[in-house]
Amino acid sequence: MSILNPNLVIIPTYNEAQNILKMLSQFINSQFDVLIIDDNSPDKTYELVENFIKQNNFVHLIKRDGKEGLGSAYRKGFEWAINNQYEYAIEMDADFSHSFDDLISMFNAKENFDLVIGSRYITGGSTEGWSNSRKLLSVFANKFAKKMLNSQINDMTSGFRIYTTKALEKVSFSNTESNGYSFQIEMTYLFISKGLNIKEFPITFYERNLGKSKMSKSIAFEAIYYLVKTKFIK
Repeated sequence: MSILNPNLVIIPTYNEAQNILKMLSQFINSQFDVLIIDDNSPDKTYELVENFIKQNNFVHLIKRDGKEGLGSAYRKGFEWAINNQYEYAIEMDADFSHSFDDLISMFNAKENFDLVIGSRYITGGSTEGWSNSRKLLSVFANKFAKKMLNSQINDMTSGFRIYTTKALEKVSFSNTESNGYSFQIEMTYLFISKGLNIKEFPITFYERNLGKSKMSKSIAFEAIYYLVKTKFIK
């Protein structure tokens, strides 16, 4: 397969029919290809993507049989990016929590870094549309993760990221087991453990306007379990 751009944006989807066409339209005539990984959305998000692809060959689709989780989707996406010789693999949400303008700014700041993390918790970073309780929970979770792993990274759970595929090949991402926010923590820890260069770049995270959040108690417990296991067992 000949690629249009060396930069691949990986977007996992599950019931994002309300957002996906507007999201994909942002990338027309951009420097990015897009890979949608859809977990057989009941709202048939994948059918909208299939129709979009007929007129836009910068978009690709992997449709899976069922809901396999965020981490699983990114592992599949990283593998696909490497196999198709992309230079950068980018994580981004489908629900406009991450802005295209921030993506461009992050991309312009990527040189000499193996991983750029879009950070809510450094100077210039912020969240919009969250309740005070949710903000406090997120801030505490990231400070807890930072402390437990003795990390200097302030936003360990951010899902807005730019990886070089060369760096991904240096870490055992295919051996990761996490699927929720702990996947982002686990990947950060892998990069730190390998001594790879990480940059945090300030972004604004926006609460989704359409569709339903994928956050659940099981995702939070998975993150806590990963941190405790990594700190005290490994």
